Amino acid sequence: MGHPDVGRGNFFKTYHSFQQAFDFVGLNGIDFKSTTGERIIASQSYASDSATPAITFNGENSRHGNVCAACWGFRQNCSGTRIGQCVEGIDLAMP
Repeated sequence: MGHPDVGRGNFFKTYHSFQQAFDFVGLNGIDFKSTTGERIIASQSYASDSATPAITFNGENSRHGNVCAACWGFRQNCSGTRIGQCVEGIDLAMP
């Protein structure tokens, strides 16, 4: 899905913008802990439209989904996948 909508669920205040997070992840990706304590590997990607920058979150045993600028700071992404624990985790991990 090309992330046509904004996020869903509760909105929470982030300390960094989506662009800051995208830059923080960089071309090599990073790993950090989600707010649930799971090790997450984040990588730069693009939504299915191949134009919308996104960050993909993968856990140790499963894919958690991705986030774009429109759904940054929401508990659920544009597609309805619960990604708040990853967004909040990476936001807190950034300097």
